[in-house]
Amino acid sequence: MAKVVLSLNGEIIDQRVLGASRLLLGRDAACDLVVDSPHISQRHAVITTAVHDHFIEDLQSTNGTVVNGRVVDRHLLQNGDVVFLGDYRLKYLNAASAGLGFDRTQLLETGLALGLESAAAPTGAGLDMASVAARAARARLARGLVAYASADGTTESPREIERLLLPLREGERCIAVINRRPNGCFLTRVHDKANLRLNQQRLGNAPALLGEGDRIEAGGRTLIFHLPGE
Repeated sequence: MAKVVLSLNGEIIDQRVLGASRLLLGRDAACDLVVDSPHISQRHAVITTAVHDHFIEDLQSTNGTVVNGRVVDRHLLQNGDVVFLGDYRLKYLNAASAGLGFDRTQLLETGLALGLESAAAPTGAGLDMASVAARAARARLARGLVAYASADGTTESPREIERLLLPLREGERCIAVINRRPNGCFLTRVHDKANLRLNQQRLGNAPALLGEGDRIEAGGRTLIFHLPGE
C-alpha cells in the first residue's frame, strides 16, 4: 500500500492512500489534497497510479514541482521521496518497493537515468544484508531479454534484463523504463511528449505487459523483447 503524508514544520497535516484514481494537488478547494500556500498554484500537480507505481506530474505550475530538491516535469516516485510544496512537505511512502532499493549499483544507475536523487549507501553489515535482500528480491522477478534492431533489419543477440529497471533513453534523458515485476516485464512511459511506440502504437501512460516478440520504438531506436526459452 502506498500513501503520501503532507506535513508543515514537521507536523502532519494530512495523509492519503493512493488508489486507482488520480490525486490532484493544489491550492484550489476542489483539489483532492489542498495545500494552502501562496507558493502553490490552484492546480499544481497530479499523482497518477500505474499498477504498483506512482508518477507525479507538474501541471504547468508557477513555481514548478520540486522532488528531493530538483524541479521535475514528470517523476516516477520512489519510497521516501519528498515533494517540496512551498513550506509544506509531501512524503511518498510505498512499503512494497522499500525492500528493493538497497542495491547501490542499481540505485545509482536508475537514479541517474530517471533524474532522481541518489540515496545514501548502506555501509558495513547493513550493506551486506541489503545486498542479500536485493539479490533475493530480483530472483523472484520475471525475466526478460531485449535485442536492438538496426535500420537494415539485422538484430543483435538478445541480452537479459538483469536489473529492476532498464531505462530507455532519448539523448540524455530517460523516456521510458522496462520494469521487472513478479507477474511479468512492463514497459512504462516516463515523459509524455517522447516518441515511444509499442508494436507501432503510441504507448499511453499506463504500463504495458510485454510479450514475446513485442517491438519497442524509443528515442529513435528499436528493441525486440523476448521471453526466456521462447
